[in-house]
Amino acid sequence: MKKMIALFFLTIYMLIALSGCVKEEECIPPIAQNPYFEPISLAMGNFAQSLFLEILATRDENAVISPLSAYYVLTMVALGAEGDTLQEFHTVLGIHPQDLALKLSALSQDLARTRGSTTLNLAGSIWVSDYITINDDFYHAMIYYFDARAYIRNLQAQSTIDEVNAWISCHTQGLIENILDEVDDETIMLLINTLYLQARWERRFNPMGERLGYFYPEVGAPIQTTFLLSRIRHLYAVVTDYYEAVLLPYDDDRLQFFLIRPTDGAPIREFAAAHDLIYAFSKLERYIADVEVSMPMLDKEYEADMIPLLIAMGLELAFNQRLANLLGLVEENSTDRNVFISDAMQKVRIRVDAEGTAAAAATVAMPSLDGGGPLQLVFNTPYIYMILDNQTGAILFIGVVDNP
Repeated sequence: MKKMIALFFLTIYMLIALSGCVKEEECIPPIAQNPYFEPISLAMGNFAQSLFLEILATRDENAVISPLSAYYVLTMVALGAEGDTLQEFHTVLGIHPQDLALKLSALSQDLARTRGSTTLNLAGSIWVSDYITINDDFYHAMIYYFDARAYIRNLQAQSTIDEVNAWISCHTQGLIENILDEVDDETIMLLINTLYLQARWERRFNPMGERLGYFYPEVGAPIQTTFLLSRIRHLYAVVTDYYEAVLLPYDDDRLQFFLIRPTDGAPIREFAAAHDLIYAFSKLERYIADVEVSMPMLDKEYEADMIPLLIAMGLELAFNQRLANLLGLVEENSTDRNVFISDAMQKVRIRVDAEGTAAAAATVAMPSLDGGGPLQLVFNTPYIYMILDNQTGAILFIGVVDNP
């Protein structure tokens, strides 16, 4: 049996907005026809693919990420950024954060207008240390754009950690629990987004069609697992020399589940790096005849450290305790120390069965104060030195010290 992989994009909303078609009658009806969403669809699509490639590069098994949840939290943080740090956020997010926040606010409202059996909820909150004063403009932006309530607490107290975990569990219907174990002493704020999805298939898999089968990983022995099996007419699918893909709709006439796998023997990570998934999505065509789909049932949980992923994407300054410029998060007289993001994490849970899909994500960013005290530079290993003219840039001498 050939290898299979299910790539679930909670940002499929953007992919559909970008999809093209060969013939008008074969088009998958676009979801975001409003030109207002076109720039954000493109930006989020690029962000989603870049983030996905970074999470694949970790080579973690069954890695899954919510680009949408991460996008919301990064935009929240970006509204407190200034200078070069703000520019990095702009580059990584694809749109200036001030404009992006307005579009995300509209997107939240649009996504909430679900049909059929689908439930899709986005929620945000801010947890502020009781010895820090949140910047007033930033606070009002969180309310206006993200409907994010602020809670003033002792962030290091176990009672607060329990409260935060309970808030996240409540807004993800219990799918995400205990994302926080402890909060560092220097952490002054928690910026949180949650995303919860519950959706039923438009045409459900037949529970009587469930069967045991073998999944063939790239390394190791075949794995016996339960497969869902269904034969459905009028599905959108594509088969090429390199891959095959199919689109399974939910019953809300909006959300879709996209599966794609290489058929030429390419390792899945190499395949993802070599193919534009949005382009592959745009090549789906409607098959009038039956399409038989078989895929494993899923119940997976994954937690990601977002910082190395985002640094690899070009967002570096926000995580540098000396160079970050996030002073827009707090009032100027609130602290004489610099603010940076000391931790950023996301936890995801997804279940796929014959009835449909339940999925949730929680993303947390932790602004903290730097360690304080002087920056210590000790040249006690080989080093290079220069003597230069700072008016002309002329380098008069340059050398290396291997042994003083």
